[in-house]
Amino acid sequence: MVSIILPTKNEESCIGPTITRINEICHSPRIVVVDGNSTDRTVEIAKKYGVEVIFDHGLGKGEALRCAFDHVQDDVVFLDVDGTYPLELIPDFIEELAEYDLVVGERVRFDGDALPRLFLVGDALSRGLFRLLYSSRVDNLSGLRGLRKEAIQRMSLESDDFGIETEITAKAVRLGLKIKKIPITYTARTGNSKFRPIQDGIIVLKAMFRYRFKDLS
Repeated sequence: MVSIILPTKNEESCIGPTITRINEICHSPRIVVVDGNSTDRTVEIAKKYGVEVIFDHGLGKGEALRCAFDHVQDDVVFLDVDGTYPLELIPDFIEELAEYDLVVGERVRFDGDALPRLFLVGDALSRGLFRLLYSSRVDNLSGLRGLRKEAIQRMSLESDDFGIETEITAKAVRLGLKIKKIPITYTARTGNSKFRPIQDGIIVLKAMFRYRFKDLS
């Protein structure tokens, strides 16, 4: 069983189309929306589509994902619902989880105005530093991933914020888990980004160093 996790906060413009598309391309998927106290119609719309809706404690994306992982107790595929990731590749991620512990949507192309120049520079620096620290070429910031239940248990995830993807990537490398990269195109998002380039960039940087030297035994 693979559950599809959709972390949301004020995504009323795209949650409906995202759920519709996933239902079109996946056979009877289990979709779980984990919401961070949206103040718009995100939860109302999600419930109209009949998917499971749970709530985190509003601490950030990492805490939302950890709540969802605890709730489903399954292998998972998770992604943002803002239109940036290719939903049509979800079945490929599900298929690869039969063999791999972590499946990463490796962003090899940024379409049009998908990211401002400042974000592109920061992204490149982050990937380069991760490669130096971990001797591994894996996209540590991609928000489209598949994770096996056993891998989640081994990782003992603890990030509350945007450091969660870096923590997952770092621990997967250090624990010697089997990683599969699927090349994807990252497209412009619907709505406003919640990523703060300076504050959240520092969070990612701290996570990178923390999990490089943290005892994982």
